[in-house]
Amino acid sequence: MKNYKTIFGTHENKLNINRSIFIATITHVENINEAKEFFKGISKKYNNATHNCPAYRILEDKKIVEYFSDAGEPSGTAGRPIIGILKKYELLNVAVVVTRYFGGIKLGIRGLIDAYSKSVEELIQNLEIVKLIAVPYYKIKLNYDKYGKAMQELHYKGFTILNSTFDEEYAYIDLIGNGNLEGYEIIEKATKYIKEAT
Repeated sequence: MKNYKTIFGTHENKLNINRSIFIATITHVENINEAKEFFKGISKKYNNATHNCPAYRILEDKKIVEYFSDAGEPSGTAGRPIIGILKKYELLNVAVVVTRYFGGIKLGIRGLIDAYSKSVEELIQNLEIVKLIAVPYYKIKLNYDKYGKAMQELHYKGFTILNSTFDEEYAYIDLIGNGNLEGYEIIEKATKYIKEAT
């Protein structure tokens, strides 16, 4: 995947719909374990709620992994509408929990679908959506005596240097960019996502 949209930070929105309180909470996550920890945290924070309905969309191993649950609501009325809004805004690496406190008035199937959708959509509409772009990442290894010349050459070739580290024998340079690294010993290669310049 060349790029994707996400949000950063953790954000919350509260709605009152026919006396039921809906609290949508969204956060940025890097993996499924982070999403699960977020779900646990929200369930603990709102442990007296009627429902805590979770969903996530995560880019993992170049594939989109999705999860959602109705968490006791009628089938298809909570999790599916939540994930539907995440898809509508093309968000990845996000986890959402919509917490519901029942207010005594049944909303019906359509009412629940609309309420869960609205709580997430209103939240997202008030956030900065960030576009991340994929760039090649490399870690190269070289002798100390070649470090200064290599730094100049890599800058000239258009690479962005992220970090340099050293041990007793070698220098290591972390860099991103497209270009020719012929003559360099590449010890790690991956894809990193960086915020698109505006």
